[in-house]
Amino acid sequence: MRFSKWRNLLLTAAATLCVANACSDDPNGPPRNTANVTGQYHATTFNLSSGQITISLLTLGASLDITLAPDQTTSGRLVVPAAAAGGEAIDEDLAGTWRQSNDTVYFSQTADTFIRDVPFVVQGSTLVGSETSAGDRVDVTLSHYGPD
Repeated sequence: MRFSKWRNLLLTAAATLCVANACSDDPNGPPRNTANVTGQYHATTFNLSSGQITISLLTLGASLDITLAPDQTTSGRLVVPAAAAGGEAIDEDLAGTWRQSNDTVYFSQTADTFIRDVPFVVQGSTLVGSETSAGDRVDVTLSHYGPD
């Protein structure tokens, strides 16, 4: 009987802790322990991998620049030359919004690019994201530069 009381107390405490942690990770709730990520970013890594082959899209002339404004809006541009994009050049406006949940930044944009599908993890002064689709993988590191 005494064991049962302790067991129930521990289970209740554990359940309460789990619920509290789940609520604090709600992406629509206020972030906790987050870095200020507003500012200007540019891609310092932008790689496409297919099988055993990895290509630096930056080396082929691609660029990705994005600004995260304090009002949760974004501006910027994604450019990928035709040779690196499979025959048709990409030039997309990255206007939209961003939100942060803990150490992850999410983008919502009109432009239909991989950026709006990829969670970017805050690592120091960089945002790091990757996506795998149909066996191909895109890896991007956005490095903070300039004034916030």
